[in-house]
Amino acid sequence: MFVYLLRRINLLFTTLIVISVMSFSLGHLFPGDPVINFSGKPSLTYSEYQDLSQTLALDKSYFEQYLAYLKRSFNGDFGVSFSSQKPILDEFLRVLPASIELSLYALLVTLVFGLPLGLLAGIKNNRLIDRIIFSVATILNSIPIFWVGLLFILIFTLNMNWLPMSGRLTLLYEVPSITGFLLVDIALSDLANKSYVYTDALRHLILPTATLAVLPATLVIGMMRSSVIHVMGMPYIKAAQTKGLTSWQLITRHVFRNALLPIIPQFGLLFNTLVTSTMITEVIFSWPGIGNWIIEAIYQRDFPAIQASLLIVASMMISINVLLEIAHMMVNPLMRKEFNATK
Repeated sequence: MFVYLLRRINLLFTTLIVISVMSFSLGHLFPGDPVINFSGKPSLTYSEYQDLSQTLALDKSYFEQYLAYLKRSFNGDFGVSFSSQKPILDEFLRVLPASIELSLYALLVTLVFGLPLGLLAGIKNNRLIDRIIFSVATILNSIPIFWVGLLFILIFTLNMNWLPMSGRLTLLYEVPSITGFLLVDIALSDLANKSYVYTDALRHLILPTATLAVLPATLVIGMMRSSVIHVMGMPYIKAAQTKGLTSWQLITRHVFRNALLPIIPQFGLLFNTLVTSTMITEVIFSWPGIGNWIIEAIYQRDFPAIQASLLIVASMMISINVLLEIAHMMVNPLMRKEFNATK
């Protein structure tokens, strides 16, 4: 187990180094002066320019510049945004809760629908219900997420006028930002019309959450179905059937938990899919999160924001993937046995 942890940590460390080198290189590859690209301050006097160049170590070798960049990154100093002239870390933390909130609700919807449907399809393998679930999941998996979002807007907003198409809240309501998570902030606020604000916030959540959950749900259905089919063919399942266990007892005691273990490492893929899909979804529904912030930074050529977002988002993604792999090794004894046999 120690050797496995050492390898995972080494993989994490090496990947983070590569990501940081790529992010650092952008400061020199972007058009313009590296001092301005790294600092985000376009209007500088000659003395300010010289002082900043020394502070950023841009008058030294590339290796020393990189070490200085790492030091600043560890301290949370990513410069300031070209567009807002505010610290990039503050801007990132401002939009982070909105993305986390949307992703968590989409993940919840994904698991609530994906796991039971995948389980049902695997148990009813090659029957009508399995073919229907698998066919629908395959079709939905092949549809681009931006098309799904626009289709939802066309049906539920423009045609039926049931749900709003953009933002987190109607402009009529103003909720003080306490945690950044809208539903939590509504609960902590002293608004007189709190129930109406809750209703409005939930109505704004439905379309982006449903759009974001479509692709991950199809992936979960496919993974769960394959895992259940594999587990159903194992000898211990047949032995449990001979003991007279009911179908419900067989599923809850043996099939579900054993089918769930092999797909835990795939949650890393699920997380990556959620992150990339969140960016598209936020743009479609004007959701004020990280994805929308990054796209706006690209449109405005906000080079310091682009550089920082690459480093922060990529580091978060690889860290969560490695942590999920370690968690899978810890909860799955068969994985540990397999690893020990290959050492």
